[in-house]
Amino acid sequence: MKERKPFHFKSDSALILDKLPGYFLIVCLLFALYYMVGILEPFITVVFVAAVLAISFNPLHKSLLKAFRGWGRTASFVSCILIVLIILVPIAVFIIFLTSEAFSTYEIVQLKINSGVFDKYLQWKNGGFFYDLKGMISPLVDVDSMDLKQNIVEIAKSLSTFLVSQTASFVKSISEIMLSLVVLLFCLFYFFKDGASLVKRIGELSPLPSSYEEQLFYKIKDMVKAVVFGVFLTAILQGVVGGVGFMVAGISNPVFWGTAIAFFSLVPVVGTAVVWVPAGLILLMLGDYYSAVFLVCWGIFVIGTVDNFARPYLMRGNTHTYPLMMFLVVLGGVVTMGLKGVVVGPLVLIVLMSFLHIYEFEYKNLLKK
Repeated sequence: MKERKPFHFKSDSALILDKLPGYFLIVCLLFALYYMVGILEPFITVVFVAAVLAISFNPLHKSLLKAFRGWGRTASFVSCILIVLIILVPIAVFIIFLTSEAFSTYEIVQLKINSGVFDKYLQWKNGGFFYDLKGMISPLVDVDSMDLKQNIVEIAKSLSTFLVSQTASFVKSISEIMLSLVVLLFCLFYFFKDGASLVKRIGELSPLPSSYEEQLFYKIKDMVKAVVFGVFLTAILQGVVGGVGFMVAGISNPVFWGTAIAFFSLVPVVGTAVVWVPAGLILLMLGDYYSAVFLVCWGIFVIGTVDNFARPYLMRGNTHTYPLMMFLVVLGGVVTMGLKGVVVGPLVLIVLMSFLHIYEFEYKNLLKK
């Protein structure tokens, strides 16, 4: 039987895209990509998370690669183990505590309000704590029809219900979580091991000029580090410090309040004060003056210091991020996609800002006119 020779593309047989074979090739490629994205859709967020972790921990991986004398598989495996111990295990423990405290916080707030402790403060009439605010906001809102007590109960219930529903669904879908964790670790391993060649291959397939590809990859890597270290790590630090302050002040469920502080640290201007200022005022209303003064001072001088000094240090050399946009994409991502929106939202913003940077560079002369 005659041996069949392998087929090779010839340089002069390249398809010309303004002819039928070229269009057919593009249609087939788009068709295959569409179904491939549909197949991988359940794991796209996991792949994004793995890519973010690989970029963020790349300096650690390089150090391990050097320590293991270039043994890529061993260094990648050890890097994955360290990420599990540093990131994934603490997150699992935190979610367990948060689920428990979300229930407890709502019950405590509802019990305190129903007991009548705050009744003399939660009213608009003369002598109430909010009486002075009435004159300022009455032109904008019909305050007389507002039931402060009921509104605060509803706010506390909504916040706790949201956290409980998200964390409870997280706990219930344990099989999906384990599968996602396995996929995450596999992706992370191969991103560490073959990340450079993967980026090179993507660049070869991209129609953009090489200079733009380099700028794009550098910009994405730069912004990922800025978001992870400058935004989220700062938020986590503020949440931890805030939770410690609440615990020292004698406030129940510090993990819950620390989580609230971490989230509101993403909000421009007001930031974490949305949490610790009302808490200090409530302690003041209850007559616990020392704890109230301590909590307010802790918020100003300790939590505020984390934001003013830790954020610039963690973001040193990285791209400037826009706090308002970051807050909106995180909030919008959570509303539209649930907890995975915390990851997808900022990543979409990162890619958008990276392409806008290239657009600005390409059309800078036209934009200046």
